Order: sequence, then C-alpha cells, then structure tokens
Amino acid sequence: MQDNLTSQINIRRVEKSKIESLDFDNIQFGKIFTDHMLIMDYKDGEWGIPDIKPFEPLVMHPATSVLHYGQSIFEGLKAYKNDEGDVFVFRPEQNAKRLNVSAARMCMPSVPEDVFVDAIKQLVSIDSAWIPKKRGSSLYIRPLLFATDEYIGVKPSSTYRLMIFMAPVDKYYSGAVKVKIEEHFSRSVRGGTGFAKAAGNYAASLYPAKLAQEEGFDQLVWTDAIEHKYIEESGTMNIMFRSGNKIFSPKVSDSILSGITRDSNL
Repeated sequence: MQDNLTSQINIRRVEKSKIESLDFDNIQFGKIFTDHMLIMDYKDGEWGIPDIKPFEPLVMHPATSVLHYGQSIFEGLKAYKNDEGDVFVFRPEQNAKRLNVSAARMCMPSVPEDVFVDAIKQLVSIDSAWIPKKRGSSLYIRPLLFATDEYIGVKPSSTYRLMIFMAPVDKYYSGAVKVKIEEHFSRSVRGGTGFAKAAGNYAASLYPAKLAQEEGFDQLVWTDAIEHKYIEESGTMNIMFRSGNKIFSPKVSDSILSGITRDSNL
C-alpha cells in the first residue's frame, strides 16, 4: 500500500471538540492536546494507510520492543497563524528529512517525505482552530516513530508506528534563560546517536539537567565529551553567538543534532 498514501488518508473526526475547555490566555506547554492524532503502521516491509482519528491513549503489550530497547525517535515543529488568520507550518519537509536521518541510525524504516508533510498539513487543517493567535504562541506538532514488535530480544523491530499529535503552546521560556556550561556529563559522543533525535539522548540528559536546575539554572550548554572544552549545543536548541554583525555556531557533527532553525539562519 506504499503508492499514493497521501490520497488515501482515512479521517474520522470527533463528535464533539474539547476546545471549549482551553483557555488561550493561560496555555501550559505540552499539557493540552488537540482533538485528533494521526497513526500510520509499518508491517511486512511497507507502510499502511494513514489514519486520522480522535486523540486517545495507547494500549501497549508489555513486551512491546520500544519499551525495552529504545527504538524511538521524534520530531518537533510548529504551526502559526498570522494577523489575517492564515496558517503556516515552518519547513515540515526539513523535519521529514531529519526524521529519516534519525531512522537510519536507529535501524528504523524511512517515512515517505510527501506522506509526512501531507499528513501534517491535513492534521493541522482539521485542528486549525487550536492554533493560538497570541504572538509567541503556536501549535506544537509532535511526530513520533517507535518500534512495536511484541518480542523480548535485542534486535531491530520488524513493525513500527508513526504517530503525529499536536498541542497548543505558549513560549517554552517566558524570559531570559540562565544556562550552565556542562563540563562533566556528556549528552552524546562521537560515533554515537547525538545527531539523531532519539528518545534515549534526552533520557541521558535528565540527571545532569536536574542537577543544574537545583543550582538555579534553566538549561545546560553541552560541551564535547572528550575534553569538555568545545561548546556543542544547548539541551533544547542549537546555540549561536553574535559578534558584531556576524553569527557563529558550532559545526554540526555526529554528536550534535542539526537544527532546522539554525540552518534557516545561517
């Protein structure tokens, strides 16, 4: 069913939207989700037909591979409304490319870029009423790809699920950010998975981030894993420095996640 998947998306809408419960003037980041989500399953070497359906919890077998061996990658992008109410999604094709770079590193199947982009456009269109209008706010879009084999054993899964769900959000940081230069712990290493947007990379960062927060910092700036001498990236974004009219950013390597906003600015 690989051919023409974009024209075969099944759509089942909610009977009643829950948007009336949303206070657009008091949005907490990542806690409120829109009415619909998209699911597309990979089996027998091919992707099935995408399904847009009402947002609901997952039911998972205890032996589901992702829970044990960490084959999980994700993306993050945003949709916005301008003053006239037009909707824009920021460079979704670049997120599709980066997702597939991550997938290759984690022994996961690639997702057809046109299917990825069209699925996001359709999902955003259906839930466009959830896009905040306030400057600095947006509709956060979270694509997630994970292993679904019900099997205990260290090997790549043969089945996978792509999910896309969305959340109206305000700014991630409400003001200036106080950062700590991390000189002991490492987020990633050369030859590792640092360039992939893999769930495990974020799990490894939680403990040093917790220690930094206890010291009064908002976020970490990671340094290289060998000498802790060279700045690589922040915990939630790439990092850039301005000197006069020039902008500098660490060179992307296999220990740094290539940022789409970074690429758009340089």
